[in-house]
Amino acid sequence: MAGSDALGRAGASWDEGPGAGAWIGVRLGEFGQSVGHAVPHGYDAYAVVPLRPHPEHPDHLEDAHATLGRVLDALAPVTGDQPVHCGLWEGWGFLFDHGADPRYAPGMGALVGWGAAEPSPDAEELERARAAAREAMASRRVERPAAEPLHLPHRAYHLWTGPLRAALALAGLHGDPPSLVWPDDRTWFVGVPIYTRELAVGGPGRVVDALLADPALGARRAAPDDLLDVDD
Repeated sequence: MAGSDALGRAGASWDEGPGAGAWIGVRLGEFGQSVGHAVPHGYDAYAVVPLRPHPEHPDHLEDAHATLGRVLDALAPVTGDQPVHCGLWEGWGFLFDHGADPRYAPGMGALVGWGAAEPSPDAEELERARAAAREAMASRRVERPAAEPLHLPHRAYHLWTGPLRAALALAGLHGDPPSLVWPDDRTWFVGVPIYTRELAVGGPGRVVDALLADPALGARRAAPDDLLDVDD
């Protein structure tokens, strides 16, 4: 399916269980919009990066992936080639249950239409249009892994592991960026809450300094109690 294929091309694969993220929950702050709920407590420094539109990426989802990619560039020197873990919120509508047919699985629908001046299609034409719309929709959906997700307060996440840039593996599909990204040694952590206008990063001071030094990111220094700009 599209999601597994995209992960495979990025050198990543779905995790067989939630074990890689078992350490996160006990270090999160109170559920809500704080930096310390998006990123675990205990890091030396924190930064917030806006997911604002860029001219070359007018679409919000493309923009979010582009911003995350630029953040990953800043994190690459302290990451090296170690495995990186990603968590995708289980509630996105583009996901469908393992083993289901993505053309008919709940979560999304395919619509067809025609202009007021155009003649109404007959039943055969309408069904062909519906079938084509379902196929187009299915090509951008992501099959959930069969493994148990990572459960954190009020949210659950499907995990995958791969190289650093595999955090962007679903950028070409309908998906939002992963909500959780961290390397195997936990040196840093990126949190992208659902429905967010900002992402948060925790890590060593030099990592946050590198983010602040990139004028294209517009990053600001933060603390765990600071609030993120999240849609209500």
